[in-house]
Amino acid sequence: MAYRTRSKMGVEILRFEGDLSTSEMIRIKERLSRLLKHNHKKLLLDLKRAKHVELAGLGILVDRLMKVRAQKGDIRLFNIHPEVERTFQMVGIGKLMESFSSEEEAIRSFAA
Repeated sequence: MAYRTRSKMGVEILRFEGDLSTSEMIRIKERLSRLLKHNHKKLLLDLKRAKHVELAGLGILVDRLMKVRAQKGDIRLFNIHPEVERTFQMVGIGKLMESFSSEEEAIRSFAA
């Protein structure tokens, strides 16, 4: 899976181009660590193209979430495919991370 990063209104947006596999989440973990190291604490993940999730990949995501929150930041999600959303709800990710239907709504949530 490839991903792209861009910034909008002080929020770093990572747009995923494929599924949340373990190997790809290891790469994303490194990218999220670099963003946090450079004091980017408002992180938004666009999951529009992700249709499958590996549980080990979710573990990596939760690990990064805890690191970001320890630095007074947050990771939020938007454009979640229904199958991915069901997986998130089954394993409890839905209770840990806020998700939104649009990028604009998600960005505004950081200002609140």
